[in-house]
Amino acid sequence: MGATVQIRQHGHIIRTGTVDEAMADSTALWIAGEAAQPRTMYEAAHGIEVWAEPDEAEEGLFYWTTPTAPAPN
Repeated sequence: MGATVQIRQHGHIIRTGTVDEAMADSTALWIAGEAAQPRTMYEAAHGIEVWAEPDEAEEGLFYWTTPTAPAPN
């Protein structure tokens, strides 16, 4: 946890933030609250994609939530 990511929906960036928690099956994650934005859960079932730079991701992993493709192994 702790990677800075972009939350995208339908090709548009809707939020940038720090991953607070993530489901092991990549179906949802929580972005930590910052300033006026509360801690928020985002779900793959709602068309959410999570993008992280490889050097930002913890232990060489990246976060992936999308209903159209399986998570990488």
